[in-house]
Amino acid sequence: DGPHQTMRPLLLLFCYLKVATAFVSASRGSVAPSSTSLAGGYDATIGADPKTPIQFFVLPGNTCPYVQRTHITLNELGLPYDVTEVTGMPKPDWYLKIHPRGKVPAIRVPTADYAVIYESAICNEFLCDYATFRQQKQTLMPMDPFMRARIRLLND
Repeated sequence: DGPHQTMRPLLLLFCYLKVATAFVSASRGSVAPSSTSLAGGYDATIGADPKTPIQFFVLPGNTCPYVQRTHITLNELGLPYDVTEVTGMPKPDWYLKIHPRGKVPAIRVPTADYAVIYESAICNEFLCDYATFRQQKQTLMPMDPFMRARIRLLND
């Protein structure tokens, strides 16, 4: 638990904020091995498996840097998830029921009564807390409240 361990979450967050767009072009079309892509043109809320830990809503082609920040967080934490692409403009009615603003990313947690979290910074902090709650070894947020505040300031 030396200074390098304390700074790792801060450095990872910095990378999320500053180089996410580089990951967009590098990972275009890639999907994590633990995920499943679903088409966005039908009501994806109907077929969501309640055992699925996290349903991750994205735009087709991984083109949104805000989605990439959350995608990186999910992968860094090693949390299993399913990817659901949200297509169309305006957004489909089924997605507007999930997220009234129709923006991505959004995550839905079927194991928690289908709770919906959106806005990438909030999603990322939730995922860190969720991983800690699940007692995973990997976590990105430090326990020190001052370091947590510094990370939040970087993300603002």
